[in-house]
Amino acid sequence: MGNLAQFDLKPRGGEEARTRALLEDLAEYHIGIYPQNRLALAIWFEKSAVRQEQNLLELFSGLPTEGITDSRFSLLWKTGVEGPPFVNLRATSVDYFSTLLRSHPGEVARYRHNCEVLYFDKNLLNPEVLGAFRVITEPAGLIKGWYISEDEYSKSKNIQGLLSLHGHSRHNFGLIKTEESSDFENCRGILHVEESQNWVPLSPEGLQPYTFYNDQQNGRRVYFVFEGGSLYQVLKFEVKTDQEYADRFRLLRKTPNDRYPEVYLRAVRLPAQPTA
Repeated sequence: MGNLAQFDLKPRGGEEARTRALLEDLAEYHIGIYPQNRLALAIWFEKSAVRQEQNLLELFSGLPTEGITDSRFSLLWKTGVEGPPFVNLRATSVDYFSTLLRSHPGEVARYRHNCEVLYFDKNLLNPEVLGAFRVITEPAGLIKGWYISEDEYSKSKNIQGLLSLHGHSRHNFGLIKTEESSDFENCRGILHVEESQNWVPLSPEGLQPYTFYNDQQNGRRVYFVFEGGSLYQVLKFEVKTDQEYADRFRLLRKTPNDRYPEVYLRAVRLPAQPTA
């Protein structure tokens, strides 16, 4: 989002781009204006860049609202101008909007008509709202996990202990499986990382700074533990070039030159665990 305090009022890249920029600037101002009730979602609905009246829905977390508040003002508010274009701003809480989605879907249908997500914080939203506005932040089938070093693996007694140790920290990576053996002992997949709230595939160059990659390249044993309790040893990394990967696995982004680093994994048990 840009700072439009000095906005020159001339179209930049067309009327739609100009209007979007003005609405985004308003949403950006609202991100930190209520410390206890943070902005979770901003939706430009019933879009029409040529109209002098625009429509914006904002959902806030923690706001004890039983209803939707209305306000109207100029989108040129930062310049002191009181003229068009204007914005009709409707604001409510995430919880109240979720209630309407469940019990009165007709009342919120207009907000989903010809709409565009201008801002979201997925940590403040629930699956209902994310689904209603088709906010997709990760590809289907993504599993998330953490790196386990050779020393940590040898000292651990059970997988639950590993999950307890890492479960409250940010995931180190995600994985989309591209192939799995019939006995589920071996698999390979495309590594992902979270960028700007979206899980996107790592490029070969993006993989290189990671400790787990360098440890494995230097001959140390590397392990991955995933949510749900799956534990694997990393066998190798291999760069694959495939123009169809992004579409086939519904990735949120392609890598440069369609080159994807795949990781080969083998299921293992911890040393202290009995063999079945």
